[in-house]
Amino acid sequence: MRFKRVFKFVFISLYFYCLLAACSGLSDYEVELPGNFSIVSTSQHQVTISPKIGEGSWDSAVVPAKVVEVGWDKNFILAKQVDLVDDPENPNNYEIPDKDTSHYWIIDIGTGVITGPLDEQNFADKKSELSISKDIKLKNVDDIR
Repeated sequence: MRFKRVFKFVFISLYFYCLLAACSGLSDYEVELPGNFSIVSTSQHQVTISPKIGEGSWDSAVVPAKVVEVGWDKNFILAKQVDLVDDPENPNNYEIPDKDTSHYWIIDIGTGVITGPLDEQNFADKKSELSISKDIKLKNVDDIR
C-alpha cells in the first residue's frame, strides 16, 4: 500500500515538473539569418535581431524588440519592428506591443550597415535606392521559427 502511495506521489510530481519545464521556455528561440545574424527571442515580446558571437551567445541587438516580420536574401535582411509600451493592466513593468507604431530596418549583410528605424515610405525609398530585390517578402516571425 505504501509503495502505491509513493509511486503515485512521484508520478504526479514528475508530471507537473515536466509540464512546468515545457512551458517555461516556449518563448525562447533563435532563428539563424544570413551574415551571422539571428532572430533572438528571450520572452514573448523580447524578439530582436542580433549578431551571433558564439554558440548560444549574441552581441547587442541591432534591431530592438519587438521584431514581428523578417525577410532576407544573400545581400540584405529586412525587418519590421513595433515598439513596446507598459501594459496598463499589469503593474509589474510588463511591456506589450504598441500596435500603433511600426518601424522598418535594413541590414546590409556585405557591409554590416544597419539602416533604421524607418517609416514605411522611407523604407520603400531606401529599398529602391539600394536596389533591394522585390522578391524579399516580410514574413511573420512566428511563421518562420
